[in-house]
Amino acid sequence: MDITWTVGVLTTGVENVQPLAGGIEATQAEAIEAASDALVVAAMGRGRQEYRVCVADTLIGVVPGLTEQGDVDLFGLAETLPRITSNDR
Repeated sequence: MDITWTVGVLTTGVENVQPLAGGIEATQAEAIEAASDALVVAAMGRGRQEYRVCVADTLIGVVPGLTEQGDVDLFGLAETLPRITSNDR
């Protein structure tokens, strides 16, 4: 079963999502991991923006949190997709 994933950014003042990364993985777990990795890389380069992540047919809007120092919380962001897509919630 092939699972498609994409990551995009909705930059302030822009109406359309700009695609940043995407791919096809063999399992949903692999697609979630790939999308999560791409999301973290995007946030490292673009900072705190509104990101759109799609895994299979599920679209998720993500705005990264901040650390106490005011930096984008990349560690928390890395845990976001696996946590909200988990069946064990």
